[in-house]
Amino acid sequence: MDSGCKMLVTIRPGPVLHVWRDGVEVARVPLTISQALGVMQDIIAEIRWPQ
Repeated sequence: MDSGCKMLVTIRPGPVLHVWRDGVEVARVPLTISQALGVMQDIIAEIRWPQ
């Protein structure tokens, strides 16, 4: 992947996970509520809180 590429992941009502690259949607994945919560937990686990 190009190092200048900007990626964004959103979860919208449905729930549906959307993956965006440079402002263009490149993937759309329907999720169950359980899967959406799992994605949320994974994101929260990766947040680096200031010391």
